[in-house]
Amino acid sequence: MTDVNQVRINELARELEVKAKAIIDLLPGYGVTEKKTHSSSIPADVAEKVRKKIQGTAEEEAQAEAAAKAERKRRKRLRRPRA
Repeated sequence: MTDVNQVRINELARELEVKAKAIIDLLPGYGVTEKKTHSSSIPADVAEKVRKKIQGTAEEEAQAEAAAKAERKRRKRLRRPRA
């Protein structure tokens, strides 16, 4: 049974809609160095840091995608022949 101050990696992955491996790969950066699996638990404070990192990355990707789309639209307008 997990402690109240612990979060299972697979539950966090499901919540964030990412693979557990993506979370496991981030853990050493937060001081969790022992081998972890998807069914392992991590401290709640580390889980919160992972949430912020992954959600921040998703927001950055969405902004970059929107900027690229706007740039494609701008270029398309510039290529149109004027009558």
